[in-house]
Amino acid sequence: MFELEYCSNPEIGELHSSGIKFDYQYDVEFDSKLKTLDKFLFLVDMHTIIDSCAKDFLEITIDDFDEFWKINKRLLNFVNAVYGYKEYVNSYEPSLKSITEKYYNMKKWYRFLCDFRNYIIHQSIIIKDYRPSDGDVFINIEEVVSLLSEYDYPNDRYRRNAEEFTKWLECFKDDSLEIKDDIFLSMKNVTSLVVDEMSQMKNDVLLYAYRKSIQPSIEWLIKQIPIIDGKFQYVFVVDKGNLPESVRETNYAMEDFVRRMIKSLGVESVICKELFTVLSEKKYDYFYDGNCDLEDFINRSK
Repeated sequence: MFELEYCSNPEIGELHSSGIKFDYQYDVEFDSKLKTLDKFLFLVDMHTIIDSCAKDFLEITIDDFDEFWKINKRLLNFVNAVYGYKEYVNSYEPSLKSITEKYYNMKKWYRFLCDFRNYIIHQSIIIKDYRPSDGDVFINIEEVVSLLSEYDYPNDRYRRNAEEFTKWLECFKDDSLEIKDDIFLSMKNVTSLVVDEMSQMKNDVLLYAYRKSIQPSIEWLIKQIPIIDGKFQYVFVVDKGNLPESVRETNYAMEDFVRRMIKSLGVESVICKELFTVLSEKKYDYFYDGNCDLEDFINRSK
């Protein structure tokens, strides 16, 4: 059996028994809540990774054309980060497809970059057009359309999808540059547009995931913590027959998540505001990580 013990100061560790016991399924439920929090943290991290890869690509310039691989490296990092995000959210629970597919089906820049990976990079079409004056890099739309039409596709479905992408690619001529009768699409401009579009998606995705899975998990964790003399105690849930592996620290799990959200998203983010609202409603106003109130905890976590 798991037993709930508590103290008012975990650094001193004078534990008291609450008399509350749980069956051996408790650790499964507790660990599932932590897994939910970890998945959300990774979702947040993926947006940070995308922004970082975009910044690296937008800032790259080269003095020697033999170093063009550096441009491709940063472009591929950005493209694969976006496509990896697409794959991650498609398998996320609770399902985020209703949001992400809305953006994908808009056939704008997020969709373009995902298809760019599938129908341009996979066909080994080389990006080689560079403008030294500002470090921009381009794809030649008409050359890409021609090469895609000549590619030997493994099946009809893949060919049809590529043909659809080719037709759609023609629509981007209005966003392109005409240089010596060729039509070029600026990949640095595309990158900026993708980042703008994904920043809108980020708010929708994170808020939906928060309300569906994170808020219930935070409320469940707080519910496990006893209040003594008007103050939430510090909790250890332990199976004394299996120490130290079977110790679960409820306050630490919850407070660490709040701290990382403040650090990653900022106090003005909609997620942090929602978190602060839940903590206030539950009157969780003392943080053992720092031995401080919510306001000081926020300032320490920035």
